[in-house]
Amino acid sequence: MEGVAGIVGMPQVTPGVPEYAQGREWFMQELLALVEGLLEGGAGDVSIFDEHWFGRNIDIARLPCGVRAFCGKPPYRADWAGGLDAACDGLILQGFHSMEGAGHLLSHTYEPDFKAIYINGKLVGEIGMETAVAGDFGVPLVMIAADSAGCDEARALVPGVVAVETKISRASFGGECFALDDVLGRLRAAAVALVRQPPAVAPWKTGPVGLVCVFKPGAYLDELRRQVGGLFISDDSIRIDASSATAAWAEYWQLKLRVQAKI
Repeated sequence: MEGVAGIVGMPQVTPGVPEYAQGREWFMQELLALVEGLLEGGAGDVSIFDEHWFGRNIDIARLPCGVRAFCGKPPYRADWAGGLDAACDGLILQGFHSMEGAGHLLSHTYEPDFKAIYINGKLVGEIGMETAVAGDFGVPLVMIAADSAGCDEARALVPGVVAVETKISRASFGGECFALDDVLGRLRAAAVALVRQPPAVAPWKTGPVGLVCVFKPGAYLDELRRQVGGLFISDDSIRIDASSATAAWAEYWQLKLRVQAKI
């Protein structure tokens, strides 16, 4: 949700905080503009995976008939990536943002404990990780809706991707925001055009993956050392080798659940 129009602070995307209700409403309006545009363009099937926090952000009462939403963030498996498979024509990332370290608007990598993630030596954030997972199934990233920094990150990874800027990054907690109606109109029009004339982009196929995760100091890193000390390649980094990005990420996710259960 950090990349949604009008979002410039974490209270707007933190469940349980008063400002979250407004942030969630802007998120839902963006999501509906995308979905309605896809259906208007002729998409036969739309499936959504709720990535934010606990995966309980989508108001299913407002979704058009026939649209499916995976809620609660069911963990990926090596052979299952949140309902995404080879039958999908394209991946769209909505509300995403740039990775940790760039100093852009609300930039971070997945969660506060991450300092960096590398796939076969390439630095990625959640944009890159989800694009690699989709690539395992032969599915390209075809569109992103994000702040300007997030859109730039996606363009660098997948030249030709359709990018809709929801706001301009001006600082870590400041951005130049557009009127919501302007953003919604651009999103809907881009989604219609996407279905009718998809961009000429290829899936990002990584092949076998060496996934390196670097963490910030804290309780999470300390417990991770106790749980899986053998995976550490330095004081703050683990490495997971797997047959694919999906398999590597699924293995990390299970480690994460074990660690979170202890702290």
